[in-house]
Amino acid sequence: MRKNINKIVAFAIGISIMSGSIMPVFAADITQSNIAQSSVAQSNTTQKTLTQSTSTTNVKTNNIQTITNQKVLLTLEDAIKSAISISDTLALDDKTISYQNKTNDLKEKQDDSNNVSGDVEDFHNDTADIQLKKAQQKRDFDEDSLRKKVNDKYNDIVTSQIQINKAAKELEVKNKGFEDDETRESLGMKRLIDVKSTQLEVQKLQNEQKTNQNKLKDLEYSFKVLTGKDVNQYSLEQDIKFEPLKIDGSIDEYLDNSIDSYLKYTEQLVKLNKDYYDKDYEKDNGITTDDMDTAETAAKSATKLPMPVDTTDPDFATKYKAYTDSVDTYNNTVNKYTGILASRLTYLNTKLGNYQDETNLNKNKKDFKDQLKTLYTNLLTAEDNINYYKKNIEITNENLSNSKLKYDLGMITESAYNTEAIKSEQSDLDLRAEVINYNITKEKIQKPWIAFSN
Repeated sequence: MRKNINKIVAFAIGISIMSGSIMPVFAADITQSNIAQSSVAQSNTTQKTLTQSTSTTNVKTNNIQTITNQKVLLTLEDAIKSAISISDTLALDDKTISYQNKTNDLKEKQDDSNNVSGDVEDFHNDTADIQLKKAQQKRDFDEDSLRKKVNDKYNDIVTSQIQINKAAKELEVKNKGFEDDETRESLGMKRLIDVKSTQLEVQKLQNEQKTNQNKLKDLEYSFKVLTGKDVNQYSLEQDIKFEPLKIDGSIDEYLDNSIDSYLKYTEQLVKLNKDYYDKDYEKDNGITTDDMDTAETAAKSATKLPMPVDTTDPDFATKYKAYTDSVDTYNNTVNKYTGILASRLTYLNTKLGNYQDETNLNKNKKDFKDQLKTLYTNLLTAEDNINYYKKNIEITNENLSNSKLKYDLGMITESAYNTEAIKSEQSDLDLRAEVINYNITKEKIQKPWIAFSN
């Protein structure tokens, strides 16, 4: 047993500095040929000893690699590319862009056939151009959101695999403690109630392990739906990059620029509509208040001649024509007034809608800024936590090294040493979780459409 213990490699975080960024490299200690298959049986079967499982860990400078029985590596970028290729959302976005192009071409031909020119033509062309760019932007946003989903699922699966592997070792240590307690109890050195308490702790760990295995299966299923890839057929990358967010200038300016990028084409449409539906629009379309008053006066003063009824009257034809002319004039005058009323009502509703859009845009900017400020505060907290966990790992690794020396000298038991090894792995997991949290928060700040788009 001592010989096996000597093969244990202390888990550590490798820090490499590249282009000013810090990249923690995490130990995972996944040594099974198939994690999913082996983890299913772990809660009900006797596992290999902790010392045996860790002895196969292959350590290299700044990198702790995983033994995967020659499984093909599925990189995160490969998984993302696969998800993009089968995404119904992105396929719809591509269709929308294609149809927007076709629609814009037809509208331009329609304007040409109707001899539309001047401000109206410019408005139609500008609107079509912005709508196309907005559709293209939406496609980019949707791809960013998809990339994040794949990234999150990928990291969750790797983390879940590591947690299950660590929990299996923890369960083994607790099982060993239970066996020792049973032996001591049979010798009268341990109370039966204490043995039952240890047994209950083992059962709790077994239940938790089973739950974690089921969660991993759910993650694997969700990942396959998203990417078309069965992760059980691949090995996965375990390294996670930690690159602190660097901001040139003030944080307020940075956040404003992020929000402006997100709302760029929405803002352009609001401004375009506001500028087009101005005072000149009223005058050019004859729907000013003066036009309305004039039409109203004309409508009120408009009259119709009485219809002649004596068909024997020599002037019947002349009188009848005068009658029909008066009816036409009356109807035209009234219709012009009602038409101006309808057009002005539409104009006022459009103006109000433009004001509402502008108000909502400004409100959204303020709300988004407030939310991003909170995210930035959370980012700073996460960075502090990362620094804390890195220091904590140094301490746990030093404790583990000391524990190994004590075990080699026969000063502590195997279970005591293995408990320290598990603490070291938990420290790695804590750092990994915080780096993932940091990266998610950072991306929401850099790409607010990920945080705000649904």
